Amino acid sequence: MRELKFLKTTALSVDTSYVKPYVTDVTGRLFFSQKYTGVRIPGSASYPSFRYRPNTRLTLGVGVTYRSVSLNFAYGLPLLNDDNAIKGKTRYIDLQGHFYPRKFAIDFFGQFYKGYYLSPENFVPGYPGYFIRPDLRVRMVGLAAYYVFNNHRFSYRASMIQNERQIKSAGTFLIGGEFFYGTLHSDSVLVPAPIADQYPQSEVNRLRFAKIGPGIGYAYTFVYKKHWFATGSITINPSIDFIRENTIGNTYRDNFSISLNYMTRLAVGYNSRRWIYTASWIENTVVMKGSYNVANYKINTGVYRVTIARRFSVNRKTKKMLNPADKIIDAPKKIMQ
Repeated sequence: MRELKFLKTTALSVDTSYVKPYVTDVTGRLFFSQKYTGVRIPGSASYPSFRYRPNTRLTLGVGVTYRSVSLNFAYGLPLLNDDNAIKGKTRYIDLQGHFYPRKFAIDFFGQFYKGYYLSPENFVPGYPGYFIRPDLRVRMVGLAAYYVFNNHRFSYRASMIQNERQIKSAGTFLIGGEFFYGTLHSDSVLVPAPIADQYPQSEVNRLRFAKIGPGIGYAYTFVYKKHWFATGSITINPSIDFIRENTIGNTYRDNFSISLNYMTRLAVGYNSRRWIYTASWIENTVVMKGSYNVANYKINTGVYRVTIARRFSVNRKTKKMLNPADKIIDAPKKIMQ
C-alpha cells in the first residue's frame, strides 16, 4: 500500500529551531488531576439556568511517556475527598483520553456518571445548601480529531504530555470533525420537582442526542526565554443535531438543529531539558437545542491537571527492553507503506 504523505512523519518534518523533540527519552510524571462532566439546564426569560455538577475526586497520579504513547495511573485520596455529605456521592467511569500524534490532536470521550448536585447553593426554596440529585445520570461517547497544519513548528506534546519542548512561539490552524452520542436521564424530571413548573421543559425526564459535523480551530504557544510557555487552543464545531426529549407522561418531541460545540485547551508552565512544571485545563462543551426551550442544554466535560515531570535518558540496556514498545508504535507506519 502506498504511504499517505500527510500521515508520514520523520525527524526532518520537525523544525528543531522551534520544537525540540526528546524521542529517545522516557518522561516520568507526578500529577494532581480532577475530571468532570457537568450539565447546564436552560432557564427562561423569568427563571435562570442552573448547573448540575458531579462530586468527582481529586486524584494523585503517576505516569510515563515514551515516544507518542503515554500511560497514567491515578487514585483519589480519601483525605482530599470528604464532602459527600454536602454534595452527595457521584459514581462515575470517566474514559476521556487526549492523544497528540505529530500531525493530529485526537480526543476520545466515554462519560458514565450518576449522582449530581445543583449549583449554585440555596437555589431550590426550602432546600438549604446544595440540592442533591442521586438519580441523575449522564451517558456520553464521542470522538474529535483535528489536523495540525503547522505541525513542524507547533507542538501540543510540549505543553500537554511533556516529551517535547517548544523553543520559539508558534501557532497553527486546525481542521477536523467531531461526533457525539449520549443521554441525560433522571427518575423524575430533569428540573428539580419543587421548581419544575417554572420551566418550559417541566415534564422532561430524558434527553437523547446525536451530533456530527466538521470543525475548525487555532492553537498558539507563547514562549518566554525558551523555557516559560503559555498555550491556548480552541476549536469550533458546527454540528448537525438530533435531539429527543421524553417526558414523564411517555410523550416525546424530536428536534433537528445546528449548534456550535467548542473545545478549549490551556496550559502554562516551565519546560527545561530535564524538568517540566505545568498546569493545564481541557474542556469540551456539547451544545443541544431542545424543542421546549429556546435556550440550550450543555454538557461540559474536562480535566484539570498540575504536573511535575522529568525526562530520563535511555541507555543501551533500557533501549533493548523498549524494543517491543517500538514495534507497536511503528506498526501503523508499516501498514501505510
